[in-house]
Amino acid sequence: MPLHAASPALPSFRKQQLLVEFSSLRYAQLDGVFLSITPGDPSLWVGVIFVRKGPYAPAVLRFQISFPSSYPTLPPLVTFSTDVFHPLLTPLTTYTYTTGSSDTDTVSATDEERLPPGGFSLRHGFPHWFGRAQRSAPSSRDVSGSAFGSPALSAIPVRSDFKVTSGVPQPTEEVSIVKILEYIRSTFSEEKILDSLPLEAAANPGAYHAWRSYRAPALQAQQSVSASPSPEPFTSEKTADNSTLGRNRRPSDWNWEGVWEERVRKAVKASLSEPVLFGAGAGEDIIRFRDEEMAEGMKKHLEVAALRMAQS
Repeated sequence: MPLHAASPALPSFRKQQLLVEFSSLRYAQLDGVFLSITPGDPSLWVGVIFVRKGPYAPAVLRFQISFPSSYPTLPPLVTFSTDVFHPLLTPLTTYTYTTGSSDTDTVSATDEERLPPGGFSLRHGFPHWFGRAQRSAPSSRDVSGSAFGSPALSAIPVRSDFKVTSGVPQPTEEVSIVKILEYIRSTFSEEKILDSLPLEAAANPGAYHAWRSYRAPALQAQQSVSASPSPEPFTSEKTADNSTLGRNRRPSDWNWEGVWEERVRKAVKASLSEPVLFGAGAGEDIIRFRDEEMAEGMKKHLEVAALRMAQS
């Protein structure tokens, strides 16, 4: 089945369940997350994350959630239309995913749990969805409906003071869409989440190695005062023989110094650009405030005008 083919028709009770779950988000607490549901297709939600702290701030990230007909037996498919260099995000320009093997850095072309471009890996946060029993189940995780940009029925701003304690949701906890959104948001704002990622859960192995190289000094400092060792050694050392061709070395041996910083800086900047925020067709109809003083003056002018209209 093509990756973007429409999913099987949802039973009426499943549609109602998704509508109820979406409505319940009005009472959730997810700071910086906004969601809307696609008219006529409750299985496709679209959203935006405003990253307000952490390594990816202040990025603005657009994404969509597609629910298979067998949800919650099978996980939803989360895809981002904003291209970001992130260990759990498949690049928009290619299919890439790990084999799940702990003794190789290679990429498999036959992994049945592969993600489409922009796909977000939930393997680390919700491993129970990716056991052997699930691997034998028929795949129905394809993206349904159209790409991001579909007209929204209603937009729900969701706010939160969610605190990451254990790093990932516990397997015994009931998985709700709120927990999924909490986890996704935390992977952009909490260093400890990315620090705990194993290679087999990464959707972008290059971003995984680049992040570990970037975090090596901080993690080595933590290890020096901690009795518990890290699951995997962190290192930022360059390979001794720089003349060796990259194809003859494992990706973990490549020189990743400065890669994460540069790629993320460009991605965050691009996410704030007018074409990304307002669409490729954005033109002269966009109001641009030249400075803070002008913006504040315009705000006061609009407040006065609104007050006069209310009194008339």
